[in-house]
Amino acid sequence: MIAFEGVVKRFGATEALRGATFTVPKGVVAGLLGPNGAGKTTTIKIAAGLLRRDGGRVSVLGLDPWEQGEELRERVGVLHERPAYPPDVPVKVLLRHVARIRGLGWEDALQAAKLAGVERYLERPVSALSRGYLQRLGLAIALLGEPELLLLDEPTANLDPSARREVLAAIKTLGEEMGATIVISSHIIPEMEQVCNYAVIISGGVVLAQGSLTDLATAFGAEVEFVARSREPRRLASLLVSEEGVRGVEVEGDRVVARAASSARQRLEALLEKARLEGLALGWELRSRSLGEVYERAVQASR
Repeated sequence: MIAFEGVVKRFGATEALRGATFTVPKGVVAGLLGPNGAGKTTTIKIAAGLLRRDGGRVSVLGLDPWEQGEELRERVGVLHERPAYPPDVPVKVLLRHVARIRGLGWEDALQAAKLAGVERYLERPVSALSRGYLQRLGLAIALLGEPELLLLDEPTANLDPSARREVLAAIKTLGEEMGATIVISSHIIPEMEQVCNYAVIISGGVVLAQGSLTDLATAFGAEVEFVARSREPRRLASLLVSEEGVRGVEVEGDRVVARAASSARQRLEALLEKARLEGLALGWELRSRSLGEVYERAVQASR
């Protein structure tokens, strides 16, 4: 889906990307994570075909984003960090105008508005939208034409907590229901843990780590989380709590949530699969709730 290989980008004497190498597979919600100045926005702009790299190779949807940018932009939606819209124009008029530029009709614009959750505000001027809904409007514009890939640059930057929750909820819904690949650049790790299942960690223009959150947790020795459903949740919880490496077990209705050291991952996977085959567990999944820990360990390992 996205592949960077040894990518270099310079702005005068400043090297924003220094041999950045990573991949983002199809169908994931990936966090491009790093501190301010890490090279995240530069990476997004190169992937979108808006910046020309100075070295290395880039493939996005099988295309070179600089050489084949026009073709690529028909398949990719982008939300920039600080989007600006004419304040007095109604949302409906703005969406229709952008859709027309892209060769799309009103039905496409209405579908994008529904996906982003702004359909109730179509008749209002842009200036009447809250900051959270301005970002949702940006998502609607990015979603025009139902792109295969969404590139979102700091979508919650400079928003208040309520607006952050609105935007994160919209992104999470898109990831679950739309099936598009989504890449979100951010330096706010706890937020990305809520919506992402894949991460690329970058600092100083160098990629430090990449992979699914659970694989990264295992690689860096961080904590993993298992969530299982059961008709006998307390019995399943008793089975899990006795296992070496389990750090905590909670019962929430028919769900059992177990936190464990990454070293216990394979053993617990085997135990839960056995429980599923025997009917004690109705199903289970592995999650990571330790992205902050992974991030800190990746940065420390690079020093």
